[in-house]
Amino acid sequence: MVDSYLVRSLKRIHDQAAETLEVKEPTSSETIAERFNQILTDFQDEYPDNERLHQIEPVEGTTASLRRAHTVEAANEDLREIKLRTEQIADLFDLDVADFEQVDDITEIRPIVIQQNTDVTQETDVSQSIDYTQITDQVDQAMLGAEDAEELKDLIREFQSEIEDQDTDESRLRDLVGRAKQYGAGVGTQVAAKLTMAGLQSGYDLIP
Repeated sequence: MVDSYLVRSLKRIHDQAAETLEVKEPTSSETIAERFNQILTDFQDEYPDNERLHQIEPVEGTTASLRRAHTVEAANEDLREIKLRTEQIADLFDLDVADFEQVDDITEIRPIVIQQNTDVTQETDVSQSIDYTQITDQVDQAMLGAEDAEELKDLIREFQSEIEDQDTDESRLRDLVGRAKQYGAGVGTQVAAKLTMAGLQSGYDLIP
């Protein structure tokens, strides 16, 4: 049986690569490449006799710059390679690759279903309460600069404080969710979704 820490780490890197590929703005691949290379080393150290595993090579990573268009595509190619190689590792250990497409590190949340007719209705199914500590942990694991990461974590704390206040300002909650969406590396959208879900749990409809 594969060590659960290795599986979770591999999944996290796979998901980050997949999500970052969907981000439209240029995104460097160096940080996630470093994380992939580390987990690859961890797997190879744990399974020294697995020849196919040791044939998988690390990824160097690229700094993407709009001034150098070729670096943007090179960074995207790195991300595609990282995603592919995490799937190769998963295959070697009979891990279910389909599970790697589901981002469930924070909490098990089914999607919000929105139907647009005369009125807008929402159906939510939340299996457990939002854990703000785990949301901030996700920010730490994302490919954000230190300043942006700290700002986003402050925003999460502001949201938690506001929603737990006896005189909650719903417009402020909406503003914080909107600001969260502006952060890159794919994490801003995820954090905004979690905060929106937290709002729904507390009776506030923060869906724009």
